[in-house]
Amino acid sequence: MLREWRSLRGMSQLDLALSADVSGRHVSFLESGRARPSAEMVLRLAEALAMPLRERNGLLVAAGFAPQFGDSDWNSPQMTEIRRAAGMILAGHAPYPAMVLDAALNVLEANAAAMALLGDGTGVPEQLNLVDLVFIAGPVRAAIGNWDEIAGYLMHRMREGVRMRGPQSAIGVVMRRALRQPGADGLTARPKSGTVLLPLVFNNGGEETRWFTTVTSFGAPQDVLAEEITIEQFHPA
Repeated sequence: MLREWRSLRGMSQLDLALSADVSGRHVSFLESGRARPSAEMVLRLAEALAMPLRERNGLLVAAGFAPQFGDSDWNSPQMTEIRRAAGMILAGHAPYPAMVLDAALNVLEANAAAMALLGDGTGVPEQLNLVDLVFIAGPVRAAIGNWDEIAGYLMHRMREGVRMRGPQSAIGVVMRRALRQPGADGLTARPKSGTVLLPLVFNNGGEETRWFTTVTSFGAPQDVLAEEITIEQFHPA
């Protein structure tokens, strides 16, 4: 795992050793199994590799230690304060859409305006994933007036997520599912001349609306889900 993450970050053993303030020989011995790391060493290497908290837990377990970062469910008591803060943001952003997303871009919570934007007039599925809504044929994909641009940006966002969290992460699974959809081949995040932010052009019920988004995250997270959550807010463009 250490070798895989070092490769993912484009670091040599010497690069990692210098970043973690350990000897290159020790890094080599850890990768070959000739030496066993302490939990402190695992966390030091994970920090040097800029690994997210979920993946740091995985590295600890692989080295024979217990996870050190919580992994709470969105509806668990541990997330009460975060849900309350997110709810305030969603309510305060009305009448414009806002939603809470996890690392795989699953919709954990959304205000009424967001649910109306994502629905087709016949109801909204209980389990929503932003990528699936954009890439899989359906009312949301059909309503996006600049689909190539939005899908290209979203593909770029997913690739960044995979680079951060690894190809076997949940966002990696979602990206591979998106790549199997029609039109997904060759998408790029093409810049649009003269535009500061890429707008989402949405045609709903014969009415065209244009939006840009801001993304909010929580500071100093010590829990896996708390680190992964983002709040996406739509603003009229």
